[in-house]
Amino acid sequence: MTFLDQVDRTSLAAARHFAAHEDGAVVREDAGLFMVASAYPFVRSLFYSSARRFDRGVPAEKAIAALRAFDDEHGSHLNLWLSLEGDPDLVAAAEAAGLTRGIELEDMATATPPALPEPAPGVELVRVADAATADAFGDVHRALRAEADQDPESVLHFASHAVLLDPRVHAYVAYLDGAPAACAMAFRHEETAGLFWVATKTEARNRGLGALVSAAPVRSVFQDGAESVTLTATALGAPVYRRLGFERFSTRTRYNS
Repeated sequence: MTFLDQVDRTSLAAARHFAAHEDGAVVREDAGLFMVASAYPFVRSLFYSSARRFDRGVPAEKAIAALRAFDDEHGSHLNLWLSLEGDPDLVAAAEAAGLTRGIELEDMATATPPALPEPAPGVELVRVADAATADAFGDVHRALRAEADQDPESVLHFASHAVLLDPRVHAYVAYLDGAPAACAMAFRHEETAGLFWVATKTEARNRGLGALVSAAPVRSVFQDGAESVTLTATALGAPVYRRLGFERFSTRTRYNS
């Protein structure tokens, strides 16, 4: 199995898990696409109001038609996430249909557990294992949503107790001087896993917390039996993941329907 196959199957499993626990989310699998209309359509991410391919055997034009039909039915405008290397036919079909090309991200992977950075003074690393630590995980993301003038409760798409306390989820929070400051999760799917939802509060950045909370869940899923871990990185996050041993294997781009 290639890393591209792994990131597709793991991200799809995670997307199903998140959508299943978001009140008001609408999910459909059609024409080789997994589509979810989130209750928070204004949030741009890999999982909010998004579509991703799970069957490359379906003709690209049929997938675009299914995307359009879903949008029309639910009054949504999904983010269609594609691999430039893995989905050239669907990229061409999206552009021919007039979809707007947006941000480009890096798909990255590692088959080796990273070293765990030494926490700085005043930093405590804790695995999410109960309601209190799950709330702390959500608080980090709520703070960033508030800064972006978005509804802080939109984080419940992925930061509810039901999502975080699932045994497939390995989530960690870094506390700085007793307050939640950074967090990340890895989602285990059979022999693979994906790293998602890495975040650090603005005032806590440049302290190594991003690397710490990224390395911890990755190490945890390897210890749990995962053979590789994939992620999709922004330009800001990619250097951190490279230092942890991740390598780029694909470019992930967003098309707005």
